[in-house]
Amino acid sequence: MIDKLAGEPRLRVALQKSGKLSEGSIELLNKCNFNLHPLKNHYLIHSRELNTDFLMVRDDDIPGFIDSRVCDIGIIGENLFVEYQLSGRNQNVEIISRLKFAHCRLSIAVTVDGLIKTIADLNGKTIATSYPAILKDYLYKNNISANIIVMHGSVELAPKIGIAQAVCDLVSTGTTLKENGLIELAVLLESEAVLVGHRECTSDVQSIIRELDFRFQSVIKAKNKKYIMLHIEKAKLGLLKDILPGCEAPTILELHGYPDKVVVHVVSEDTLFWNTITNLKKIGASSILSIAIEKMMD
Repeated sequence: MIDKLAGEPRLRVALQKSGKLSEGSIELLNKCNFNLHPLKNHYLIHSRELNTDFLMVRDDDIPGFIDSRVCDIGIIGENLFVEYQLSGRNQNVEIISRLKFAHCRLSIAVTVDGLIKTIADLNGKTIATSYPAILKDYLYKNNISANIIVMHGSVELAPKIGIAQAVCDLVSTGTTLKENGLIELAVLLESEAVLVGHRECTSDVQSIIRELDFRFQSVIKAKNKKYIMLHIEKAKLGLLKDILPGCEAPTILELHGYPDKVVVHVVSEDTLFWNTITNLKKIGASSILSIAIEKMMD
């Protein structure tokens, strides 16, 4: 997209204006050097970083905005991309990359004490959902004939108010289902945040998209990684791989004044930080320093 006033290419990005996906998107962008702090009624944000404009909109509008070239790219849940694709509207939208946050699943859920115990029991029943295309596709593939009613929000209430015997909705922790006396019957789709874009962006805009996605992937690769430095006896170097998951090609330096010891610098996956420190100390590691990594580039 070209800025007619400045005569230079600008990237227009669509983001969810509120919700968990919005929070995760803003957090990721800010780790990539964007300083975004959208206000409640802030719908358009101009950024000098990578000549980028951000549109804060409803998430289910984003695929259509990209398809019609209102925006070049956007961040949405994969569930919305698949729904748009199966609805037959998707002509030009594609997934550019996966962003490793906002994980959830689209599931069919039924009442805990109800008569529906298997997928086959859905025959002749009514299912409430905000994702009719995905649900229709799933029912067709499983030879299930059921009625579908579309609800936009509070889908989990449908069995309580008697308008459906089952629901098809997004599940994250499962807390909302439990609070409404529901239990998952089947998972239709595993979803996460994805970067989507128009198939036919101009070459100038494509170069900005590549740079932005490079930044995204650099931040994603650094997640749950730590840069660890420690002192250890040379004879115990072989034990480090079992303790430091993801340990690859550590840098090993001589420790001045201690001929039997070395200094080890290593990048490692570390989701159990204190357990790792305890295990390192058990094999005699000392002077342990662990530093969080913000970005990693190949």
